[in-house]
Amino acid sequence: MSEEVTYADLRFMTLEQPRKQELHGANTKDAPTPSPYWRIVAVILGIFCLGFMATAGVLVVKFTQVSHLMSEREVQENLTQQLELLQAQNLNLSETLEQLASSRGHTCTPCPENWLQHGENCYYYFAEWKTWQESEALCSSLDSRFLKIESKKELDFVMKSAQLYSFNSFWIGLSHNGAGQPWLWEDGTPFSSDLFHIPEASSTSSLICVWIQGTNVNTAECSDYKFCICEKMVNPAGIGQKGLSDR
Repeated sequence: MSEEVTYADLRFMTLEQPRKQELHGANTKDAPTPSPYWRIVAVILGIFCLGFMATAGVLVVKFTQVSHLMSEREVQENLTQQLELLQAQNLNLSETLEQLASSRGHTCTPCPENWLQHGENCYYYFAEWKTWQESEALCSSLDSRFLKIESKKELDFVMKSAQLYSFNSFWIGLSHNGAGQPWLWEDGTPFSSDLFHIPEASSTSSLICVWIQGTNVNTAECSDYKFCICEKMVNPAGIGQKGLSDR
């Protein structure tokens, strides 16, 4: 009896194995196999996406550069317009100044007629005999002051200009009131001995004044008669007008 059961079991197991193999083969046949065509399509789509992203990145960079260049160009155009506007305003101002000068019947100059310009000052060599006090009053009447020399450069100019008037001597605005008193300019400021040497006065008069003749400097009683030198600041409007006419 036991032998029959064993044989039957073996037979049943033997019959079951081919059936399972058939079922497994059937299931394997039913599973779809990926097609090579779809793999190619997937690769192409991936490459296309990468290319699209790269192109988009390049376009973004180009757009940024173009925007930056456009901003610089707009700034440059704005500055150019402002410069042209300022030039036009300057031209209008120049024309207005010329019209004002013409309407007054004269042209503005840095110094009045017969005055010599040096730096920021105008100088007038007055060729009439006058005392020192009369010369001081004359300069004041001309809206100027008695000559005050403040630098070596100015001293050289004054002396060279004085040589044009031959051997005439000119009062300048420098004096002292008695022996032992300091030399003072007309405006009360002290004289600097670094500019030039003043000889000892031979006169016993209480008021001694300084005069120049060419490159010589000397003293005399202020009541003596000599020519004189006056000075004043240049006319700022005249300087501007001269600059415009030189263009």
